[in-house]
Amino acid sequence: MKEASGFHALIDQLAAATEGERAAIEARIWREYGATRAVLSLDMSHFSPTVRRSGILAYLALIRRMQVVTAPIVAAHRGRAVKYEADNLIAVFTSSRDAALAAVAIQACVGTGDAGFTVAIGIDEGQLVLVEDGDLYGDPVNVACKLGEDLARPGEVLLTRCRARRAGGRFPPRARGAGGFDFGPRVHRVVGPARNPCLVSWRSPPTAPERLP
Repeated sequence: MKEASGFHALIDQLAAATEGERAAIEARIWREYGATRAVLSLDMSHFSPTVRRSGILAYLALIRRMQVVTAPIVAAHRGRAVKYEADNLIAVFTSSRDAALAAVAIQACVGTGDAGFTVAIGIDEGQLVLVEDGDLYGDPVNVACKLGEDLARPGEVLLTRCRARRAGGRFPPRARGAGGFDFGPRVHRVVGPARNPCLVSWRSPPTAPERLP
């Protein structure tokens, strides 16, 4: 990755470029800032009711606790916490497998109840623009955030089906996935709508797969 000032200078050049100049500038941006990464988007649950009940300072303490809990887990799975914004985390990994393992480790830690909060997580993988100062852009970022912030329920991880396969399995209940990848006995699979997201839920599996609404 290179620093943001150089990236912004290239974007300014692109904005002012003629049609004939655009291709070369775009190629340079992808060459210098492009990367293929798995993106993990984490969102803390129940922000508004918690703030109304306990006040913003109590929730800020929970946000800080989330940061302290998640940072070492991300690092232990060869990931990098790109940025923490409000009650959200965006992290990148070199593979969907590492991202999925980190997500399940986070949910296992938070799910004990000792943390005092719950989170929802989305994962996608693909080509993106990654800038040194904590900015990242691209379709996998948008998809991961949509899954983590809007679709996943508290205690759940959502990832697209193709990313689930790359992560090492289909996430059937009480079963080991391909390549020896095992999410544990309390994980189940849910097939959903757009881009066929695959849901990993950190709770007892149902007798049959559910479907997202």
